[in-house]
Amino acid sequence: MISVVNEFLDDLRGGRMTEAPVVTVEQGRLQGRVAASAAGKAFYSFQGVPYAKPPLGSLRFLAPQPAESWEGIRDATSEGNISPQIDPVLHKGYCGDENCLYLNVYTPNLDGAFLPVMVYIHGGGFKYGSGSSALYGADHLVDKDVVVVTVNYRLGALGFLSLNSPDVPGNAGLKDIIQAIRWVKENIHNFGGNSGNVTLFGESAGGIATSILTASPASKHLISKAIIQSGTGLSNMAVQKNPIENAKKLAHLLGSEAEDVDEILDFLRATTAKELVEATEKLQPLDFLAESYGNYFSFIVEKEFPGVEAVLTESFYDILISGRVADVPLMIGSTTLELTLERTTDDLQVFIPQDLHVARNSEEALEISNRIKDLYFKGNHTGVESLKEYFELLSDKFVNIDTHRYVKSLVQVSTKPIYYYKFDYVGELNLTKKLLTSLGLNHAGHMDELGYLFSNELLKDVVPTAQDVKMRERMLRLWTNFAKSGNPTPDENHFITVTWLPVTTDNHYYLNLGNELSLGTNPDKEKMDFWDELYNKHFRIWEHPSINNDVVNRKTPIIIEETVATPVEAQPEETIEAFAEKPAEAVDGNGEKSDGDKAVEEVPKPAIVAEIPQVKPEVVEDTKPQIVEVIKEVEEVKKVEVTQKVEEVTQKVEEVTQKVEEEVTQKIEEVHVNGNGTDASDKKVEKKRTSNEIKMVQNSNGVPKDVIRANDPPEDDLPKNIGVNKFVNFFESLGGKK
Repeated sequence: MISVVNEFLDDLRGGRMTEAPVVTVEQGRLQGRVAASAAGKAFYSFQGVPYAKPPLGSLRFLAPQPAESWEGIRDATSEGNISPQIDPVLHKGYCGDENCLYLNVYTPNLDGAFLPVMVYIHGGGFKYGSGSSALYGADHLVDKDVVVVTVNYRLGALGFLSLNSPDVPGNAGLKDIIQAIRWVKENIHNFGGNSGNVTLFGESAGGIATSILTASPASKHLISKAIIQSGTGLSNMAVQKNPIENAKKLAHLLGSEAEDVDEILDFLRATTAKELVEATEKLQPLDFLAESYGNYFSFIVEKEFPGVEAVLTESFYDILISGRVADVPLMIGSTTLELTLERTTDDLQVFIPQDLHVARNSEEALEISNRIKDLYFKGNHTGVESLKEYFELLSDKFVNIDTHRYVKSLVQVSTKPIYYYKFDYVGELNLTKKLLTSLGLNHAGHMDELGYLFSNELLKDVVPTAQDVKMRERMLRLWTNFAKSGNPTPDENHFITVTWLPVTTDNHYYLNLGNELSLGTNPDKEKMDFWDELYNKHFRIWEHPSINNDVVNRKTPIIIEETVATPVEAQPEETIEAFAEKPAEAVDGNGEKSDGDKAVEEVPKPAIVAEIPQVKPEVVEDTKPQIVEVIKEVEEVKKVEVTQKVEEVTQKVEEVTQKVEEEVTQKIEEVHVNGNGTDASDKKVEKKRTSNEIKMVQNSNGVPKDVIRANDPPEDDLPKNIGVNKFVNFFESLGGKK
């Protein structure tokens, strides 16, 4: 230890480090300080660095604005404010300030070494937490020659209120993180970091945010690699449902009876941050999560507004399965017991995922709950002796099932390696050790891996064992090796004793982080097979709207001007009935006439071309009025954006399907849909369809251009609304496929 300190002092005397390092960024100059890691190694610390304009006054709830410049040298030797919150960990009460958009940079070198950069996103259910060094001291990571950045972002209603309006579409907290990453990309080279090698990583809500930002068009190109710890964007806890109702409930609880969104916004802007935080806590206390399986103020699929940058305007699931996430190396995993909340009910039906839409107390729900009981519990599922099994079930519900589904979906579309892990090491640096030991449980809990990656005030008096030190060294090497090269185990040594294989479609290889490292396949296979079976049977993509269709109540409508390309020759708008009666000769989905004539610049109403089974003419004539009615319903959904119409369309589809099912299964032919069962030349098409695919666009020469599955999200050049998706699923049903 004495030699390490002497080396540190020699660095200072030799000028290799200065007492007051100064760095120039886009906004001005920053003065940091020299710090020493727990091992005595010197590094540079810059704290409280503003990456955006303070979101105060009229900027409350809005997307972040770029940071303003300053004169002179700004002091960066202490932490910036954290977002207003009720902190259950350090402060045990209300703390924070709205002027909270700050980040910290820790680096071992300022001399242009272009080191890998690791940007950490803290957890806390999008309600509490910060990037503070009291919880996430970066000295252990910096020792491994990486630059570490920790970020504060807006939480609760301040960060995730959505009024489905251009000003307040939602996700301000996630946009804060995106703004921070942009700041890093622009400035990190001044701190010795490589802006072309940025790894985003986070735990719990930070893991959810990390996965969402790898899918967002606003941020995915900014990220080189990602590490997702104990949470993904597939989690229902991640998604805010009924944002307008949530905003109303918050305003009503604070004393306003406003129903109009503009009045709600005015009222909430006039309310103090402390009152907002305390009211949010009353709406949804921490232990409410176990039963609610949702979050009042968290990520939302935003309504799309011209000129307004969104995080996502489609569901995360649609983007994931269609392969439109960032194609980057990924590490992902969880701990053994993610949740250890108090048991509030003995009814196992609460563990049936809500996105399966299985009716409570139905025969099917009761059967599923009995299967859950048999799978997870050896005896009485309500007794004290079943506590471990209950926590395992709770952990699967909130984290492990969605992590498994995420990996299973991503491996189908990604060309980059996916490294899967399970953390089950129990040592003195486990944050939940005292709690779980008191319950007689010897497993790793939520956040326990963080004690081996970061220094933490909660563990300052803990003396790690030799095995703990070894485990910390392993974790640090795995995480930083991945940040450096995309491979966590480039070589084996005393600490890294196995080669971590990436996931394949056939085998979900995973690294078990226990007392020793070991490689396994398909963790919790029996349980995950059970949940896969349930999702395969009950999950219907059309029951999960891809876009936000919430209706906004406002007294003064907002008029948004949008530039639209002018067609070569403007055509009068035609009715649905007229469209159904005429042959589909006008235009194909490429903006070209179907007979091969010259292209047009834009089509007022692009014809939808689909591949469906051929049916007899008399059956078509009998069902044509009903088909027209279905198209009408789809158009109504598109015009008024009311999600309730989806159920009505589904009913219509089922009625038509039942009537023509016997006829359509006899012969499958390819036809251009125009409402009367004929193609563009009024000739029957003889090519048979043998797959569960629908062609949405066709070139003028008859060769298919794009093929999309009926339950895939529409491509960018197709209408983005649930009506079109519903229309496609209707024709898929005619083929007898699901």
